[in-house]
Amino acid sequence: MTVDVAGAAAALQGADNILILTHRRPDGDTAGCAGALCRGLRQLGKTAYILENPEITKRYAPLIIPCYPTSDFNFAYIVSVDIAEEKLFPDTAEQYKGKVDLVIDHHRSNSGFGAKNLIRPDAGGCAEVLYDVLAALGVRFTRDIAECIYIGVSTDTGCFKFSNTTAHTHAVAAACLTAGIDGGEINRVLFETKSMPRFQMERIVFDTMEFFEDGAVAVALLWRTDIDRTGADMDDLDSIASLTRQIEGVQIGITLTENRDGTVKVSVRTTKEMDAAAICKKCGGGGHIRAAGASLDCGMEEAKAAILTAAREQFHAKQ
Repeated sequence: MTVDVAGAAAALQGADNILILTHRRPDGDTAGCAGALCRGLRQLGKTAYILENPEITKRYAPLIIPCYPTSDFNFAYIVSVDIAEEKLFPDTAEQYKGKVDLVIDHHRSNSGFGAKNLIRPDAGGCAEVLYDVLAALGVRFTRDIAECIYIGVSTDTGCFKFSNTTAHTHAVAAACLTAGIDGGEINRVLFETKSMPRFQMERIVFDTMEFFEDGAVAVALLWRTDIDRTGADMDDLDSIASLTRQIEGVQIGITLTENRDGTVKVSVRTTKEMDAAAICKKCGGGGHIRAAGASLDCGMEEAKAAILTAAREQFHAKQ
């Protein structure tokens, strides 16, 4: 069942003992949404917690860890935020597949796996949608909630540089600034501060990047041996996929990251001429027009061949 913002707010207003789910390898948007929703619901006098996510990194941990459940918590209502499909549930949420009461998301590839689904593909980040829901609920926009929302919006729009940035994106950011957050400092930490492992991984990306179709397609491989050697963690690898698109002439940028279990995370970034979601869909993934991804249960070379074939097919179809 599809609902609008008012419908989602009404559902939450009538619920209590709420458990909030974030996605596998959590980014700023899913963590920010969860943190803002949990704090907003508690402000309304409801009992709400965020399910533990074993993959949360130190950068986003403060948004959700303070909201982890107590041992005696018994949920009665489940909400997922920024999760495009159930296969992106973390291991801790496997038991909740098929049981989500409300889905709040902005991925157009989301088919609506909840009993009720608020999906807004026009939003730059899920945090924009969540902001509207909190406003409809009458939640007071405090600084801690605003920080969660701002981190979600800022990270999913590449610090407001990606093409998914809209007037509404800036309006939500303005509301966060009005609430008293230090947007400049948040952006500095998220986008302008690099650890040594991140610096080393960027160098590896630029040194080993391959180009196809006369430079229109770029491919970067992040091997587990390099990740471990540099000491890079998920925070260090956050947004590294955007590097491939920074090269002049590149229309499709592909980054493949080898996971510890041997599977491969694929990230695709495109310019306005191409559709990242359509490319990833051919490999069982999805996402947005300019930024999408997929998870492949195979080795790096096989994953590279599969996603490169999909990218080339679209490139030639657009010519």
